[in-house]
Amino acid sequence: GMGGGGKTTLAQMVYHDMTVVQHFDKRIWVCALDDFDVPKIVKAIIESVTKRKCKVSDMDPLKEELREILKSKRFLLVLDDVWDENEAKWYGLQDVLTVGAEGSSVIVTTRSMKVSSIVGTVEAYQLRPLSEHDCWLLFKKLAFGRSTEEPQNLVTIGQKIVKKCGGLPLAAKMLGTLMSLKSKEQEWRSVMRSDIWDLRGNQILPWLRLSYNHLPSDLKQCFRYCALFP
Repeated sequence: GMGGGGKTTLAQMVYHDMTVVQHFDKRIWVCALDDFDVPKIVKAIIESVTKRKCKVSDMDPLKEELREILKSKRFLLVLDDVWDENEAKWYGLQDVLTVGAEGSSVIVTTRSMKVSSIVGTVEAYQLRPLSEHDCWLLFKKLAFGRSTEEPQNLVTIGQKIVKKCGGLPLAAKMLGTLMSLKSKEQEWRSVMRSDIWDLRGNQILPWLRLSYNHLPSDLKQCFRYCALFP
């Protein structure tokens, strides 16, 4: 599904559900990002289970350590945000994970349909965008907080802003948080009429840009410093 669509949030809800917690001996969460490096993934799994730094870097001893850790254990592994479409890498990881007890499961979140077809043994669950109504409820909750009074002029503008979110919950959350800091109608109209909405391509970009542009100058500087690190 599209970025900002709620894949990670849904996986987290499953991961922390008490029924799931009680069902599995081990639960492991690994953020794969774009670098699906099997030794790094195996190392991250080991560190997640043992809660200690793994100093091994060669693949063979890593495999042996992981097999020993997961042997006869029913585990849940979540690989979050997988981008790499190289089948050979997935099969290399799959081979290591077969030592778990029956009922062990792997959940993969990805934006790529090809990745889901490579790793999936069941049909992929594709998240649909939120309805405009649900998107508005999420936005409103953050924009107006617990206030019992919602200025009608801001509500009208807010509903127009929500239409630009494309049903993405992350967009609604970020924009709702942004608008909670603004109380003037002129400020709300400025966001609604921003030229950034006309950007083509990645639908996630406009509201990220808006959120950044409306940060205080000191926080913008902090954000730029963070961007220096991979």
